[in-house]
Parts: sequence; structure tokens; C-alpha cells
Amino acid sequence: MRFRVLFMALSLFAGAAQAAEPQDPVVTLMKVADGIEGNSQATDYYDEVLLTSIYSRSFSQIYRMAALGDDLLDLQGVMTGQDEVVVSQDPCPMKDLRIAAGKPKGDVVPVAVYFDVSSCWGIKPDRTEPALRFHVIEEDGRYVIDNFWKSDYRDGQLETSVKARYADLAKSQIDHMLKGFDGEE
Repeated sequence: MRFRVLFMALSLFAGAAQAAEPQDPVVTLMKVADGIEGNSQATDYYDEVLLTSIYSRSFSQIYRMAALGDDLLDLQGVMTGQDEVVVSQDPCPMKDLRIAAGKPKGDVVPVAVYFDVSSCWGIKPDRTEPALRFHVIEEDGRYVIDNFWKSDYRDGQLETSVKARYADLAKSQIDHMLKGFDGEE
């Protein structure tokens, strides 16, 4: 399945490399998310092709540091393997996907994403609030995802974002390695 996602991602990214609209990198990510069946791994959303085409340099670097810590501690994706996009252990097929770019706020364009991955289980999603919120910036002449929130947006507070979560993971892993595996200094 990973090859299928990568192939689909490669075909999608030809146009994403020169994202002309702020929502374009989000559209690309959601197409990848929609192509994933059953339980997905976060690493599918962060293939190297994605990291270099739809995410900002800082988001990509923070994610890579968290993933490297996962590797070095041999945690087998425990820290970075959660689904940060669909956020469901057993999602229904995605439907009613809607992506809406908001008014720019300085260098950031907010992009809201609405979708349903729970109604097949009899759970009606709240369609009045976005399932995901993205901050998109322009970098090297193209739009890229710089950060996103799956919940607790709180007007874009950094500490509740996925990017901050990965930065916290990287820092805690470095602290763990610095102190030693048994907690002694």
C-alpha cells in the first residue's frame, strides 16, 4: 500500500511543486489521506516527496528530528506513527470533503478542512467546525503547509499544533538520550 500511496503522491506532486493557490498543498495532502484505507500510519503523510513539496522547511525539519529520535530510540514509530490527519483508528471512507482558504493574516493563509470519516459507524460528525486547520505560507514562490491543528486550535496557538507536538517529541527524545536510557545523568 505504501508504494500505491507513494505513486499516487508522485503523480499529485507534479502540480503541487508550483502550488498556485494557498489550499493546493492541503488538497494534495487530503488526496493522499483519502487514498489510505483502514488504519494508516503518519509516515505516509510524511514521505520524503511530501516533505519536500507540500510542507515548509521548518515543519519538515521538525518532523525529521522527531522521526530520527523515534529511530534512534528504536520506538518503531510509537511517537511519530499516529495518524495526525484523519485521526481515526478505523475510519470510514472519506466523504463530504471541503477545503476552504480564509483571508490571509500577515504571511499566513488559514485553510479549513471539513470531512466525514465516521458516519458509517453511526457517528454524525460536527460539520460546523473544521476537522483540521492549516497555516499555509509562501516559501520559494510556492504555497506550503507550515503547521496544522487536528483539535484545540485556540486561535492558532502554537503549543496546541501538530508542529509543536513534533518539536516536543524531538526535545523529549534528546533529553532522554542526554540523561541516558535509565534516567541517570
